Amino acid sequence: MKGPIRRIAAAAAALQLAFAAAAPVCVRGAENSAAADYYSIEPFDSGLLSFSEYYDLYSEEARPKSEITLDKDDISEIVSGDINTGRFNSDDGEQRDNVILWNSADGSMVFELDVPETGNYCISADYCPMLSGSPDIELKMEIDGKLPYDTASRMTLGRVWTDEHEIYTDIRGNQVRPSQVQRSMWKSSVFGDIDGLFSEPLFFYLEKGRHELRISSERAQLAIDSIKLFSPEELPTYSEYVASAEASVTVEGTPSALFRIEGENAMYKSDPTLYPTYDNISYLASPADPRKMVYNTIGSGSWKKALQTVTWEIPEETIGSGGWYKIGIKARQDQIRGFDSNRRVYIDGKVPCRELDRVEFAYDTDWSVVTPKSGGEDIYVWLSGGMPHTIALEAVTGDIGEYLRRLEGVIKELNAYYRKVLMITGPSPDKYTDYYVHEKIPELVDRFGSISSELRDIQNGIEGLSGSKGTEAAALENMAVILDKCTAKPLRIPSYLSQIKDSITSLSAWMRDNRDQPLEIDYIEFASADREFSDCDEKLGKSLKFGFDAFIGSFFEDYTTLSDVENEEAMEVWVSLGRDQAQVVKEMTENRFMQETGIPVSVNLVTGGVLEASLAGKGPDVALFLGGEFPVNLAPSDQLGDISQFADFEEVKGRFQKNAMTQYTYNGGCYGLPVSQSFPMMFYRTDVLTELGIFSPPETWSELRDMLPALQRNYMSAGLVLPPNDISPATETGHTFAMLLLQKGQNYYNADLTASALDSIEAVQSFEEWTDFYTDYCFEQTYDAFSRFRTGEYPIVIANYTFFNQLTAASPEIKGLWDFCPVPGTERADGTISHAANSNGAGAVIFSKVKNKENAWEFIKWFTDTETQVQYASQIEGLLGTMGRFDTANMEALGRMSWSDDELERLRAQQAELEEIPITPASYAVTRNIMNAFRETINEHKNPRDTLIWYNRDINDEITRKRKNLGLD
Repeated sequence: MKGPIRRIAAAAAALQLAFAAAAPVCVRGAENSAAADYYSIEPFDSGLLSFSEYYDLYSEEARPKSEITLDKDDISEIVSGDINTGRFNSDDGEQRDNVILWNSADGSMVFELDVPETGNYCISADYCPMLSGSPDIELKMEIDGKLPYDTASRMTLGRVWTDEHEIYTDIRGNQVRPSQVQRSMWKSSVFGDIDGLFSEPLFFYLEKGRHELRISSERAQLAIDSIKLFSPEELPTYSEYVASAEASVTVEGTPSALFRIEGENAMYKSDPTLYPTYDNISYLASPADPRKMVYNTIGSGSWKKALQTVTWEIPEETIGSGGWYKIGIKARQDQIRGFDSNRRVYIDGKVPCRELDRVEFAYDTDWSVVTPKSGGEDIYVWLSGGMPHTIALEAVTGDIGEYLRRLEGVIKELNAYYRKVLMITGPSPDKYTDYYVHEKIPELVDRFGSISSELRDIQNGIEGLSGSKGTEAAALENMAVILDKCTAKPLRIPSYLSQIKDSITSLSAWMRDNRDQPLEIDYIEFASADREFSDCDEKLGKSLKFGFDAFIGSFFEDYTTLSDVENEEAMEVWVSLGRDQAQVVKEMTENRFMQETGIPVSVNLVTGGVLEASLAGKGPDVALFLGGEFPVNLAPSDQLGDISQFADFEEVKGRFQKNAMTQYTYNGGCYGLPVSQSFPMMFYRTDVLTELGIFSPPETWSELRDMLPALQRNYMSAGLVLPPNDISPATETGHTFAMLLLQKGQNYYNADLTASALDSIEAVQSFEEWTDFYTDYCFEQTYDAFSRFRTGEYPIVIANYTFFNQLTAASPEIKGLWDFCPVPGTERADGTISHAANSNGAGAVIFSKVKNKENAWEFIKWFTDTETQVQYASQIEGLLGTMGRFDTANMEALGRMSWSDDELERLRAQQAELEEIPITPASYAVTRNIMNAFRETINEHKNPRDTLIWYNRDINDEITRKRKNLGLD
């Protein structure tokens, strides 16, 4: 609708909702907005099926025996990217000619294929991953120009990861965990469901005839020998497997043997998070030490996602001439109460029999030995002599998968109805108003009744799996009870709105946690028929002794000193992060920096008190990840060294964004190198905005304001960055006032930082625009960005770009329904749009007390260079997953991380426009008084211009006093 028609519709929508709601919607400028009326809104429907829906439609179709193999000769078009053909050698020396070389991360190519029979076809790839910054290869597959289902846009192939070196022991007696590094190795993989809802492979329904298969990616970099479309052969039963094996001896005739493979000594992993882990609370772990760090397991807390695979080598010498061996896996699944964790067992890359396609590991807080069985009898696998073998375990979905995919559909529908009701009542319905939502949404009561029945059916199934009733499915029971109350008394549905929202959140979290398949493995044993596996029953006496030794050892072990460097000349480095991050810094320092330079370094873990220790003369020589106002606060007291005095400072400065050094600069000197840098991006829900008739995010603040009537008529809003009450002296990343001011070409201070510039016309205008969001548009001052964004109540949120990590890891139910872009901008007089914003971060600083400043400079140069930052970021993401993706300040290193080309392009666009606000010794007064002026304007309804000017006097008084005290004036 355009012109008068749009304005009439907007006014009618506003009147309808005003009568429905107890309180008026806080909105201005409705006549200028692209208003959306609730009554014309349909739930977002991309037209794309989920794989679960696709499975229900086509799973009963035929599974042809025909196989279709595609290679370089079947490519009809290379659309984009660095894709060609040639020879590729893997790291293990295997060479293949005439393969497809996908050298770039992005790209697209098209295959032509003839399908001989109509039916369902799975897809596998014979490929070799190239070394890349991305942990996975993610491909998008379209058939005849269309995506068949959502999962086809993110079909994943694993890379190959291995330990960089063997686990070794330092001079303190603690083991050092090896870094995970990529290897290129030819392998064949079938595409599976990365969402963890199906244990069987993905498939495509293809009709007989000619088709076009388009494969594209933003995370590729691999060599492809062939792609095969096929129907998997049905696995033999155990008895059929035994009968078909070409064995030279029988089970009973196998020579007596019992040999063990330690879990931490895995040969290959599909994911960098599958590193050696430890159990230091039980003597049963092999090996174990009550006082020292010993890496004796694998998988603790990290081996839980679908398709993650760990492979071990069975040495040739342990097998002898060959024989039949049963498998004993000493494992522990103590994370998901009441449910089994499942693994598919491969021997030499193949699943021997149907019984090994899914081996269950029951919930237990203690270690136990699991032996695969068939009909109650142990399963034996044939290992021929004269060659090494491999055993691999792959995480797969168990019986709970069926219920999880049903629950996924329920949550999707509940979210849609929650937003529908929210659009009528608002987030805080008036208890004295009858909204008649059941009449305005006619199907609501019937659907709530059906969903309640579905939830109870799912609950019964889940309780049947767990063998007990109670907490395992409490979230489902709570949701069903609330829906029953809604159907019994429809007029009270608005009063249950907050409970519905909380229960949807609980259901989402429950589903996210229970789709995981966690498992920790101590070792795997192979035994002949006459041998028993090692006992793992806990003995009370040994447990008491182990615990007592650990208690006594805690009085003598120094858990903060990580390094084994005892040289008195060693440079002392403090790391203000968690133990895992500090351990990575320590290992990298010892393995690379000390080996390359010969400079001794002692790395220590410190969780606070750097400022106090420095002022007391007991500080470090170098500190890493020291951020905020600390560098500038320490500089006036001569605690830090001015790194701008080094000859190659300007060269090193080029590693970072052009304004990144601003926060470390004071009185003409520079007192730190940036290590991390976080900046804001705008995140938006594509599905919710599409429902409202908005098909692109706002590019400017004016466009955002024009969207607000459409959002707020439906009781939605946008989320802006607002510092908490405990205000930091450093301006918050993405602070709205700072962005508005910077986009006008202004800053907080005058050119020489001797006074505030907040009395300028631009500052007053920016302050008024900022406060208008909270007065005219009733924005909330405190809100949970993650929860509001996940439910769709805030379809637009401005947040640190690492918000991407949280959404990716913790909200799988909205995967593919959101995106991000640079923050809204301001149009300038010349017609250009400025998206300027400020950033924050942490840096590396050198203290004045260091004996050899040149050595310290070499260290922080090394730590902030590209290769070191890439290695550090890779190891941290390997340890912590996507949630740990590092926000490096090194611009080149950022481009070599796991971001896709499209994501990186948007990050680069925002990073290029970063403008920084200097930190001064009086910064605390500036940020405090800005927030005081803001809250007085919002909460006490004071005039924004007068209030800002009034507080600006206090700011200038404090700046003057501080400069006088420091002898600067």
